[in-house]
Amino acid sequence: MSKLYCLTFWKAVLKKIAFFVACITLILACESSYHPPYAYITNQLNDDISVIDTSTHEIINTISAGNRPVGIAVSQTGNKAFITNSEGQDISILNIDTMKITAQIAVGGSPVGIATNNDGSKVYVADWYQHKINVIDGHQAKIISTIPVGHSPAGLLVDDKNNRLYVANRDDNTVMIIDTDSQQILHTISVGTAPFGLALSPDGNTLYSVNVRSSDVSVIDTQLAEVTNTINVGEWPYCAVVSPDGQHLFVTNQDDSTVSVIDTVNPSIISTIEVGDSPEGIDITADGKFIYVANWGDGTVSIINADNYIVEKTLKTGKGSRAFGQFIQ
Repeated sequence: MSKLYCLTFWKAVLKKIAFFVACITLILACESSYHPPYAYITNQLNDDISVIDTSTHEIINTISAGNRPVGIAVSQTGNKAFITNSEGQDISILNIDTMKITAQIAVGGSPVGIATNNDGSKVYVADWYQHKINVIDGHQAKIISTIPVGHSPAGLLVDDKNNRLYVANRDDNTVMIIDTDSQQILHTISVGTAPFGLALSPDGNTLYSVNVRSSDVSVIDTQLAEVTNTINVGEWPYCAVVSPDGQHLFVTNQDDSTVSVIDTVNPSIISTIEVGDSPEGIDITADGKFIYVANWGDGTVSIINADNYIVEKTLKTGKGSRAFGQFIQ
């Protein structure tokens, strides 16, 4: 066998070995960073966050947060969660891989509502008292601009596909549509009394405004920028979430301690589910199988089976469980 042939042979062998080593390294890296979907529940009166593994429905961690954590927004393709600390006048950034708070950003006023784009590069924080939205660079952990809005902004939603930010202005009884590129207000829409939580259909064509004091939900056509329907729900509704297939809307009713299930195709209530005391935040797993409800009054989370609308489990989380925002990744 010639030296040239041997050299060529071993080079080929080494290339194959290097290729397989690279593949194994990549697989191990992916496995080490993967975790099942988690739910992050802000416990306002405990100053901490309960982390729930949605595959086992068990609490796996409790993380100290800021002063009176309320709102939460989890990036869907990034590795961060953002928490508003209402009395700390700041937000916390949580690395969801390490389960550590990596930064605190002073925002002033009273931060409550919060939303982020998919990768966590832009974060929007509603200032309840100063009637503005602080825009934060999620990577640099600093405020980069502000957007004046209506009185007492509460719920926020980001629509990445259409470059829009939706804002519920509680004391103006309006919902604003804002272009996230220009940061200009495109539309201001009158809704029910005291809009708070917002929910968006998967196609981005329908926005739902949960109106606390009129105990109803305004259905908004986002293309026409107008209310097309109003659905009465329970007493003092707070938040809502749409199923991944867009066919159902789930609304928490604080004073009824219930969740209203709404058929979005033929808008009407098709079921009412009893949950814990004073339910507030609500979210749904990406597969649409389970709905998580944070109950302020008794410091619990109700886990609802989306197929039969039965509460399968109730977890004790912490005092003042609120989870206002998108809290499941």
